[in-house]
Amino acid sequence: MEPEEYVSAGAARTARWRAAVKRRSIPETDDLDTAIASAFSAFIGHYQKSGLLEHQKAADGMVMLIGKALQDAGYCGDETLRRAENRLYYLQMVARHPDASATAKRRWEMGPADPESALTENDFDPFYEGDYDVTDEDAYDD
Repeated sequence: MEPEEYVSAGAARTARWRAAVKRRSIPETDDLDTAIASAFSAFIGHYQKSGLLEHQKAADGMVMLIGKALQDAGYCGDETLRRAENRLYYLQMVARHPDASATAKRRWEMGPADPESALTENDFDPFYEGDYDVTDEDAYDD
């Protein structure tokens, strides 16, 4: 079997497998990872917003564990932690405001405007644009 034929046969097997999984409504690994990450970020957000100091310390510890795991995988220390915190913020904001505009979502990807107060009891979010009418510009962003 030539290499091109092997790749084509492998791609065909993968396509058949994906179709069977989809017909049976079984999530693929990426779908599971996304759901787990979203649930975990909501859990951390709940603890960060808690009035209990031990909850806030637990949330900080979880974020530090995420950073440590990424650093152990060879990624840069401070930048890794900043990106992890920004991603958690993004996932939490999307969960809170699922109908937000594409513009708001892009802003959330950069993290909170004030990292010290972003996920505290104050739910004010300067990036959330609230209910809106979709403009032509937003229609092309998604």
